Amino acid sequence: MAQHAARLLSSAALDGALTEQQEITARKIATALPDAPAASFRQALERARAGVWPSAAPGLFSWPADDPLKAPVEDEPELPVSATRSPKDARLADLPGPVVRVVQLREFHVYDQAKVLAAAAAGGWEPMPDEELGEDDPHDLVGAVMFAAESTGELPGMDWLTDAQEGQLLLSAREDEVADWSTEPVRINFGTGWRLQQAANPYAAPPRHTGATAAVPEEPQPDFASLFALPEVCDCDEEDCQKCHWTFTPRTADLLFSALDELAEAAYDDAAELGERPVTKDDDGAWGFFSRLPQVTWRQNMQWRRNLARACDDLAGDLQRGAWPRPTCAAEEMVLHLALDDAPAHLEAGDDSLHAALPRHRDDYAFDACSDSFFQDDDVLWLYDSKYNSPEADGSGPSTVPPALHPDNWFEDFLNVPARSAERGHRR
Repeated sequence: MAQHAARLLSSAALDGALTEQQEITARKIATALPDAPAASFRQALERARAGVWPSAAPGLFSWPADDPLKAPVEDEPELPVSATRSPKDARLADLPGPVVRVVQLREFHVYDQAKVLAAAAAGGWEPMPDEELGEDDPHDLVGAVMFAAESTGELPGMDWLTDAQEGQLLLSAREDEVADWSTEPVRINFGTGWRLQQAANPYAAPPRHTGATAAVPEEPQPDFASLFALPEVCDCDEEDCQKCHWTFTPRTADLLFSALDELAEAAYDDAAELGERPVTKDDDGAWGFFSRLPQVTWRQNMQWRRNLARACDDLAGDLQRGAWPRPTCAAEEMVLHLALDDAPAHLEAGDDSLHAALPRHRDDYAFDACSDSFFQDDDVLWLYDSKYNSPEADGSGPSTVPPALHPDNWFEDFLNVPARSAERGHRR
């Protein structure tokens, strides 16, 4: 009952109202409770709907003046261990371990300013003094939203629009430096808006972002005719004839590359919009990429989802270098299965002059042969089995998934193939 009540209060605070079914549930809870708790529940529900939050009650207990816990301990170190291990005034070269810079970009739509300000104040936020506020933001709305962004990123009266990250490993050999000692301004380029570019040209692939501080030019379409040059065709059908074997053709590579690129874009978009929220069956396929994954992955966090998007780019990068896409981990196996399923649709989507110019071959679009050649096994597809798609399979209950296939281990490198560079970034 307590969990149902908490969910109802959260819904009322976020949406300002309850659905008809939620109202029925609220009345059942109030009826089941004793008089005093029922009255408190009804009052809390009304306050949540209205976005009216009482000031925090003063503490009922204060420590005595001679509290021994407040007395300094002679043997206690003056600085916490972290201050000794990672001094705040250290330069990059002074730190023994690697340093990773992460820059977050978040945007929020405030549809009810009064509700946001009241909820932030109830959570402990205090606005800047009036004399420090400008005419464009007289109530310090920016401060209230920043207060929310530092924690869950959620407050009644506002919705999350954008959540993007860029990560970079700082290297002394590249003359990088921690921000406090940097001689240059720290700049991170998140690129231009992909929706703007898509509106201007619906058929253009969005630009890639590598986390660099300078603008990244759009990459040209790979020359698959040269990268996967076709051998001379032979019809002898002899078993030991190399020319008669299946060939991974330029046209097949082109469609598979397009499928991987599109999956990466969809994964990055869905990861940003989902944030840390789980995928649920009620989403009805709203999350085009992540709802296609086995149910055991639905509660993974946003960074896991971004890494899965990068797995699509890693495999596409293999094709750009003229190599077969060889998965190096279970995550890459899963996204390659999805891409091979999607690739034929890219041929049916319409006429592409660049694709049409590629040389033809009898093995064009033999995606079943790709599956036979690219994978070591199909074990990761076991996760679609019904025994892993029970109500407990989404990660909320004890896991029955074999450890090697558990989503937490999807990015563990296979031991029999070269690993990806640990220093590669995300496209955005």
